[in-house]
Amino acid sequence: MSEGAITIRRATTADAEALLPMFAAHRSVDEEDEKVDRYRERLIALVENPAHHIVVAELDGRVVGYAAAQDYGPAPHRDWSIARMHDLWVSPDARGHGAGTALFEAVRDWAEQQTKIRVLEWQSLDVAKHFYAKLGLSGEHADDEDPRARYEIAVHLPSRD
Repeated sequence: MSEGAITIRRATTADAEALLPMFAAHRSVDEEDEKVDRYRERLIALVENPAHHIVVAELDGRVVGYAAAQDYGPAPHRDWSIARMHDLWVSPDARGHGAGTALFEAVRDWAEQQTKIRVLEWQSLDVAKHFYAKLGLSGEHADDEDPRARYEIAVHLPSRD
């Protein structure tokens, strides 16, 4: 892998073919997931949905990672919302070049720019614990019954009221 600069941009429907193998690889780390086969069809709807924010990382013109987040909107009892980062994945051959950090920062920046989002949360597997620790983040173990080590992580964002 070369030492080119990482570029982060919003995903487009044209990114589906590059994203599908990454999505499949990401999901296989966790578990077998039937959603992989449906991802190509859903990508157009997700990219065009204003409640979703999907960004890709490019290195030397090649898509090497992606992050996907969603604004869940306010609950009936509050006027602010929680966003959830569903995925953050960088191809193994592109790791160590800053793509993961840049993707995370792009999602956090998006959440901070939304006037109603006050919390960005997600679950992480143990394999990503070191990555988030380098960003100064740690989480709480999510489920003692789950054999996969899952951690809940949340970033509280500044209020923009």
